[in-house]
Amino acid sequence: MIIKRLVVGPLGTNCYIFGSEKTKEVVIIDPGGDADIIIKSVEDLGAKPVAVLLTHGHFDHTTKVGRVMRYFDIPLMYHKNENIYGVFSQKQADRWLNEGDTITVGEITLHTLETPGHSPGSLCFYSNDVKEFNGQSIDGILFSGDLIFKGSIGRSDFGGGDQELLFSSIKNKIMYNIVITDTFVIFPGHMGITTVGLERKTNMFRSYFL
Repeated sequence: MIIKRLVVGPLGTNCYIFGSEKTKEVVIIDPGGDADIIIKSVEDLGAKPVAVLLTHGHFDHTTKVGRVMRYFDIPLMYHKNENIYGVFSQKQADRWLNEGDTITVGEITLHTLETPGHSPGSLCFYSNDVKEFNGQSIDGILFSGDLIFKGSIGRSDFGGGDQELLFSSIKNKIMYNIVITDTFVIFPGHMGITTVGLERKTNMFRSYFL
């Protein structure tokens, strides 16, 4: 597995380069700033980008979408509600993503979850093809965008946000999703990584989604 976290832009957004060590194919998730750093990181890895994925359309996750797409000549994928509700209207997607859609990256399959609440078209992406991280056995990984963070949750007071919907998304799409276990590593849109199990035990908002 290739997984590189880059902290980019003025709000410290996590941009991820993720993909297959075997084929070197990767996706670039949330290129929210510092395009030169993202591009250099991809090239230093010897990787072959196949798409830009957006967890949602807020500016701190999307500022360098166009630059990265043009440089690598790759498609853009996100949920149409981000465009319909004006969260991200600068670029139409080459592929609109919906619940259950998959993105193939070498031998790895990323699955799409619709997880509104932070914004109308927020998405999470997970894969249960990844079985090891930092020398530890795991059941998979989850890119959560701004839905859930280490010890906290995403804001819901922006346009199109809905706190009850956000809690429902965390509960139904992550915490009570039968394919997502406590050993799944969460790669959030800001701050450090965590696990589903740790968030069950320590997240300050856990009583609202468990």
